[in-house]
Amino acid sequence: MLIITNRNINKSNFKKGVGDHNAFGDYANAKGPNEVRLAHADKVEGVWQVRLVTEPSKITENNIPSKKAFAEVRERLTSSGKNCVFFVHGFNQSFYKNLEKSLALEKEHGVEVVVFSWPSNPGGFKTKEYRSAKRNAQASVGALDATLEKLGHYMKEPFNKEALEACDIKFTFMTYSLGNYLFQNYVINALYEAETRMFDNVVLCQADVDNAGHQHWVNNIEAGKRVYITINENDWVLKWSDANFQKDRLGRTARNLVASNAFYFDFTGGPNVGKTHGLFYEKTNDVVKSFFTTVLNGGRGEETDGLVFDSRLNAYRF
Repeated sequence: MLIITNRNINKSNFKKGVGDHNAFGDYANAKGPNEVRLAHADKVEGVWQVRLVTEPSKITENNIPSKKAFAEVRERLTSSGKNCVFFVHGFNQSFYKNLEKSLALEKEHGVEVVVFSWPSNPGGFKTKEYRSAKRNAQASVGALDATLEKLGHYMKEPFNKEALEACDIKFTFMTYSLGNYLFQNYVINALYEAETRMFDNVVLCQADVDNAGHQHWVNNIEAGKRVYITINENDWVLKWSDANFQKDRLGRTARNLVASNAFYFDFTGGPNVGKTHGLFYEKTNDVVKSFFTTVLNGGRGEETDGLVFDSRLNAYRF
């Protein structure tokens, strides 16, 4: 998988150009939070191998590292027939946890993942760490903007109109947990210029953001086709966030579901859903899995068998 990160590089971790799951740390890049590096990650015989994308001493139009890396992703997608998910993780994720979760996403739903990895695990007492992570999320807006801008440009660059029409690859953007706070800050920032319109679906998974007033920024999200928001009122992670910061979390509240451009999915009370936070990768039931496999592959989640629309809540439910 391709990793795009504004985390600090642990240079001592690399041996002959290859690092492991400790290749990147829990702080921002030494050059600042807007500085991103690219790397390729593969798990070989249970061990992560991470290779930095080389940055030439003199960058020209023909040797831009991100241009080459995105072209390689496009070629893999074309040859494999897989769809692609751009994934922004949540709070308390070391680089290792991020890799493992992204791999689970790939295996569970048959997609290729491009990871945006930000320093969400700064350490310290939990409530203090959470606040620090939120500041890191705000500081990472510029890095996300630059990444999406380049991704959109380079993934489309070699295609003419006929090739684009013939291309059947679907792109989905998914933000998870506190990753939604990073995305919210991006959408309300002047930097946002509909960069997410290149994605067929935008999925706000178990969003650790305020439910109150969410429609004001969600309505500004541009997607190629659809915007989805998932909910579990018993989500144990968001319960902690709710209790400590006294605001109803969007991913844990089946009220005030009023964004005009979003489809809401309330999985509360479904078989084996319980207190699950990681709905897209933890074992729950076939309906939840089918929903995520569908939307992450660019399909219509509202057509998932086993779910019905509840007009009182404005949400799809079991």
